Amino acid sequence: MKGLRHSKAFLAVVAVIFGLVVVMGAQPVCAADPLVLKVSVWVPKHVIFAKAAQLILDKVAKASNGRLKMEYYYSGSLLPAKAVLDGMKDKVADIGTVPPAYMPGKLPLLTVATLPATSKFYFSAAMSMSELSKTPEAKAELGQWGVRYLSFLQTSSYGVFSRKEIRTIADMKGLKFRTIGAQAALLKALGAVPIAMVSTEVYTALQRGTLDGALANPTFGQDYRFEEPCPNYFRLPLGASTHMMAITEDAWNKIPADLQKMFGDILEENARIGAEMYEGSGEKRLKEKVAKGTMKLFEPSAEDLALLEKTAKETVWKDWVAKMNKRGLPGQKVLDNWLKLNAKWEKRW
Repeated sequence: MKGLRHSKAFLAVVAVIFGLVVVMGAQPVCAADPLVLKVSVWVPKHVIFAKAAQLILDKVAKASNGRLKMEYYYSGSLLPAKAVLDGMKDKVADIGTVPPAYMPGKLPLLTVATLPATSKFYFSAAMSMSELSKTPEAKAELGQWGVRYLSFLQTSSYGVFSRKEIRTIADMKGLKFRTIGAQAALLKALGAVPIAMVSTEVYTALQRGTLDGALANPTFGQDYRFEEPCPNYFRLPLGASTHMMAITEDAWNKIPADLQKMFGDILEENARIGAEMYEGSGEKRLKEKVAKGTMKLFEPSAEDLALLEKTAKETVWKDWVAKMNKRGLPGQKVLDNWLKLNAKWEKRW
């Protein structure tokens, strides 16, 4: 009898366990909480510039099957552009859109990627920055802020929107153009008059004739409707504005290894997609307007291209290297590498 009672008790326990297994099996399995990364973006959500850069983040998050989630903060609502590195160091954001041009004192060597007349295309500049970021010099510079390169944040090369037809560099002499950063020194060396002005004031200045033109790529220029007062575009490759998306080392180390690998594996593919979104959209609109006769497009001659590079080399590039030398930094080495990388990736575009 005692053995029978023990057998019945055992069977009862087994039945209970089996029932629990069945019940639990019928319930959805609760996944662990996802890793939520705060992403600070200084531009508005609707801007193609942001959308193209965000592609890779969204793609990796989607492929994570709920393990990774991006939480976006646009228009500098979490961190303004100039404070993004400080904010990331203080753990305010995990990922940030980092513009070296806005913080030359913090990332001096990486400002090489914003030098005029060095990069021509969205794709090649994006891939060049991804390679440059792997060099000891770039790693050391980013490492001081506890961050590493994650992905691209890119524009295409600026050209010249103008009220009057400009077919050569000589046609620009004496004319007033809105410029930014080191473009001003280059433009002055070419005989034009650089004018600093915030982007929202440029359209009115072009309309009134306060400016004779503005430097911009087709996407940026047409988004601001520069072509209305300036129906001429001179495709002088004055250079792209190259930035990056960076991630804190702490956040990177929390990302599963397979997703870390994915960021690198899909970078080139997404740089091509981003180029089509940003650069392609502007080029498409430009060609449509040229076909309709509402805009005129002028291509620079081989002589003008040579003059542009020679002038840039003797002015802004030389000045940049000298500034790096004063800080004890290998400016010439980094510049030479940047030019080499752009030449390499331009052949692949």
